[in-house]
Amino acid sequence: MKRIIWTAMMMGMLGMALGCTSKLVRIDSKPAFADIHINGVYIGKTPIYHQFKDMWYPWPMKKTDDYVVQARLKGYEDDVKIFQDTPPISDIRYVPDEIFFSMIPLETSNAGK
Repeated sequence: MKRIIWTAMMMGMLGMALGCTSKLVRIDSKPAFADIHINGVYIGKTPIYHQFKDMWYPWPMKKTDDYVVQARLKGYEDDVKIFQDTPPISDIRYVPDEIFFSMIPLETSNAGK
């Protein structure tokens, strides 16, 4: 019985070490309906949820799971937030639970006239 429990625990730990972790993050903006791009790929309009994944790569492969999250909305300046993979392997805590963009309106050429 001890051997079965030990084997199950070892298999679980191995699966965690070789797998990946993920995190569901809420992305929102004010005003709403901004286009969201993550690493240059269109994801959708705010408010939206996105599943961020932190992959494990075997040595000697050194890949980073950096994320560039960009919000675009017509009539407003683009806003960018960058989250870099600096914590230990398989630890997605560096991406917050919620990403919020406060969009700033573009200045019009008629301002001050």
